Amino acid sequence: MPFFLIYSILFLVDFQYGNGQRFIGKSCKIFLDISPTNVICDVTNGEQWCLDIFRELMNGTKKSYLEDEQFTLEIECHGGGNISIRQPIKLPGFTSLTVRNCYITDYYDYDFSPEVLSIESVVQNLKFTNCKIEYSHLVHVKHIRKNFRKLLTYEKCQISNTLLTFIFQNSSFNFIEPSERYSIANKSMDLEEYYRNELKRHERCAHNNLKYIEMSSLDRYTAEIRINDLLQNGIFNSLNVINLTNNNLARTPSSLFTYSMYETVDRLEQIDLSMNKIEDISFIYIPIMFNSHLNVNLSKNVIAEISNQDMKKLKALKRNTVNIRENPLICTCNQKLFYEFIAEINDKNWRQYTYLKTMQCIDQESKRNLKNISEYSYERMCKKTESLVGAREGIFERINYSILAFLLVFLAILVACLLFKYKSRIAQLYRVKTSIQCHCPDIPKHYDAFISYSSSDERWVYDVLFKRLQSLLPDASLCLHHKDFIPGACIAENIINSVENSRFTLLVLSSNFIESEWCQLEFQKAFHQTLKHRRHLLVLLIEDIDFNLLDYDLRCFLQTYTYLKYSDKMFWQKLTGTLQISTKSNKRSHSHNPVCKQLLQSDYETCV
Repeated sequence: MPFFLIYSILFLVDFQYGNGQRFIGKSCKIFLDISPTNVICDVTNGEQWCLDIFRELMNGTKKSYLEDEQFTLEIECHGGGNISIRQPIKLPGFTSLTVRNCYITDYYDYDFSPEVLSIESVVQNLKFTNCKIEYSHLVHVKHIRKNFRKLLTYEKCQISNTLLTFIFQNSSFNFIEPSERYSIANKSMDLEEYYRNELKRHERCAHNNLKYIEMSSLDRYTAEIRINDLLQNGIFNSLNVINLTNNNLARTPSSLFTYSMYETVDRLEQIDLSMNKIEDISFIYIPIMFNSHLNVNLSKNVIAEISNQDMKKLKALKRNTVNIRENPLICTCNQKLFYEFIAEINDKNWRQYTYLKTMQCIDQESKRNLKNISEYSYERMCKKTESLVGAREGIFERINYSILAFLLVFLAILVACLLFKYKSRIAQLYRVKTSIQCHCPDIPKHYDAFISYSSSDERWVYDVLFKRLQSLLPDASLCLHHKDFIPGACIAENIINSVENSRFTLLVLSSNFIESEWCQLEFQKAFHQTLKHRRHLLVLLIEDIDFNLLDYDLRCFLQTYTYLKYSDKMFWQKLTGTLQISTKSNKRSHSHNPVCKQLLQSDYETCV
């Protein structure tokens, strides 16, 4: 901000507005006749509001009017207004901050000056609604170098110990400097890796007063990362509610419903997962020794069936409650225990589930008509279904055997013709298969996997994929742009070397990936390696995309080879299983195999 503008703001500090109101700077008004005193700032398009300048203005105002009184601060932006908020968020006597509709810069910049650190924090409420927060990787690295220990303590705790409520609503992050991942020096990457390891080992923070956490209406990756960071780094002695509604979650974040979570929350009463895309309740775990009464809200999800296994888990929860209102339940024959459970509900037994008696389900036969679940007769409907199946089987058994024999003969002739027509091709494929298995053993690679992704997805890659693989496969060597690309070399050369020196290429496929030219180059090189070496390219589909938007080679690859979907419940088991086999086989050198030594040709390089 220009200096003349700052000085002009300072001159406006003490102008009276009327009715107990005064100006604080150019954009803010202080309402002195409200308890606690309320400061409201309206930031319009083209304005830049700054917390550091506001702190200076408030120091003079408090001495003149507020003295030791506390105040709340509300900031609302109009038409794309920008505000600058550096950490830690501290103001003398400041108890509540609400920010709406703002583009926030410097949020990951830090002011560890003695003046700011000396302010005693009394903030109780933080709320961000409809905001976009800018994140700069280089700024974060700068603070790691300059304020390592202070940053370590602050980021582990993240929020003040005096905080009562923390709300992050319908907001997102804007990652700037997407091209710098190719040019940051290896020394900075080593420093960041060391910092992350130290952050894991640093002791947890005790949030003794925090009662309410809300992270709602976010994208699923942001919601998962933020709640995991918070719960895994803190101890919450007073926490009552975790609200994760409307985040498009297909499954719950990994930090929820774990034994570790229940060790850090003593008074948790509600976990709100409503308005997501969760399909079942199999993830719910509440230990017997947990003393609080927990209500899990799963209303307005996509739960279609309560299986017998899930029903056993539900009944084992006893005094706790699972709310499944407004889910598209289907009356099927696979949930006998669910119907029996509904019949047991009365004023004495399972009163918390009385609402189930009035819930409706979709009729299994028509797929359209709705009926009350309590009116569903398992014995009548499922026996009817069994009789229909038996009738169909009887009709099939009475099919004329001559027609069946004719079909079998026709099929045998067709198979024989196809074998004769393509016999040379089949023989060639067989020779290639057997030669690959014996004559062409894998050359040991420098990396187990190269991760190819769009810069717009790097937060998910760093905080979810990379961290999870490191914890599950500590011996696996992973190649990433920012960590392993050679500084000064051209990007295309770095891509080619990374693919060729890796046993696998993990391609993180998203709509962002499709739009990136560098990502397309990485796919083409990895696809070329797959044609030479079986099972080199492994596609990780992290969101639903329209295959018609893909280029021809990528679309054909997905239609020919198996890929992994992040929404799959077995995603991590399948991925780590594949990489683990690769890691183990890489450790066994083929040079010690005498059979392969004899079969290895002098022009071995032509095999690969």
